[in-house]
Amino acid sequence: MAVNISAPFERIYASDFLIMNDDYSDFVVCNPFALSAGESVTRRFEMDDRFFEVTPAATGLPTVRDRDVLLYCVSWLANAMFDGRDGDLSCHLRFAARDFLEFSKRGHGGAQYGGLKQALDRLAGTRITTNLPSLEGVLPPDGIKECGESFNLIRYETEQGSDGCISTLNIELPSFVYRCATEWTQVCPIHPDYFLLPPFHRLIYMIVKGTCGTEKPRAVSTSELHQLVSRQSRFRDFRKTAQGTLSENSIPEYRIEADVPNDKMTFYRMP
Repeated sequence: MAVNISAPFERIYASDFLIMNDDYSDFVVCNPFALSAGESVTRRFEMDDRFFEVTPAATGLPTVRDRDVLLYCVSWLANAMFDGRDGDLSCHLRFAARDFLEFSKRGHGGAQYGGLKQALDRLAGTRITTNLPSLEGVLPPDGIKECGESFNLIRYETEQGSDGCISTLNIELPSFVYRCATEWTQVCPIHPDYFLLPPFHRLIYMIVKGTCGTEKPRAVSTSELHQLVSRQSRFRDFRKTAQGTLSENSIPEYRIEADVPNDKMTFYRMP
């Protein structure tokens, strides 16, 4: 039975199901989200003998703005977990489209509802194949079967209002995503201004958020950022954009130092 989501949330959360770690504190960020719609190249990330492969939907990879649907679901689950509301934990979530649009700071016009439908199609059509181990001991309370090594980012059904727009969404999360969203070591709060950021800044923020601690800064080469954020663009163009944009220190929670001669950027989490 689906759990009805009611917004607003006390805090906004993201889960770390896109991070591969090893026993030596190395990690690989597995980013399945494109900067804009239409990118249709399969992505594969590897670390030692582990891998995370993203096969896009027929309409392309989900965009960074499409990820807002996952953030909405994860935020509900993480808040319920921390508040001890076990009855609100489920892989099956139901919510009003208008509540989601307000959560993600979008308008309420026909274009926004149409964009939501396209986002759902890209998320539902994108398939993840991985041999990463799922979390032990965090079982969905409604008996949903384990998705194993291959799963779509969501399954969904919609209900329409009298105006023909989506009124209600029913989202089913794969167990892989659910388990990370309900394990306190796998979620982190995100800045409330996140939804005001343009797509490029959002991707950078999320990449750094999952890998940069308060004590140890995160140094990233421009080449690595290019592979994670915009591998379809020319590296020369990406480097110019990244160095110009990030030097403005416009990423919430972080101070950025650009080492232009060495094509590297270092991110420091601000207290």
